[in-house]
Amino acid sequence: MYVGDRKQRLFLALLLLAESRPVTMEELIDKIWGESPIVSARKVLQHYASELRSELGRDMLPKYESGYRVLAARGQVDAHRFRALVKEARPLLGRDDEQAVRLLRQALREWGTDGLMAGEPLDGLRGQCAVKHRAKLRAEHRATTTDCLEAELRLGLHTRLIPEIADALDDGPPDERLGGLLMLAYYRAGRQADALAAFAGLRQRLADELDTTPGKELVRLHHRILQQDPELDLHADPPGSTP
Repeated sequence: MYVGDRKQRLFLALLLLAESRPVTMEELIDKIWGESPIVSARKVLQHYASELRSELGRDMLPKYESGYRVLAARGQVDAHRFRALVKEARPLLGRDDEQAVRLLRQALREWGTDGLMAGEPLDGLRGQCAVKHRAKLRAEHRATTTDCLEAELRLGLHTRLIPEIADALDDGPPDERLGGLLMLAYYRAGRQADALAAFAGLRQRLADELDTTPGKELVRLHHRILQQDPELDLHADPPGSTP
């Protein structure tokens, strides 16, 4: 595994995230140093490129007019593998949830974790550019996690999913979609009181952290749980499921 200083690692990350598209010298300087680039920024980038060519091979990092690009196959980059699997899975959601879940779980494993908790993308890299890319990648991970949990809930795995949904809900800002999944999982597992408590907890977090109240969909789900709406029911967990 290649390890350079932080800015050199960010240089490589930016080229990899560009998916073989060229990135100009001006873009790289702006993204790495921001509004106050050092005088020798161009020479530093040339030095970074020279060192990377020694590690990766000259063919993988050709100079492109006034910038650089990395000619890496999509399968060589974990972020691209993740996105490709998600893209394959999304059309299957609601039609073939079992296959969709297999693909989504495989995509989430690209983050280096066994469950649904995300590793830190661009770990250790600083600056506004790294922060922006990190936030984008984490948002993609969270959306994929939620899609996966929702599909598994449709498959009747509610009992097994409760701790995973609760962890995902805790790992980030208040999320009404995840909150609704947790409420539904509790309800389908015969835990109506816990479903109602989950609503109360999320309502409090929304007020405390975002100064807002639950949306109409979540309020409607809360009402349906209070009324024990039979349409919320689903078949029991399949044999072999574990809490």
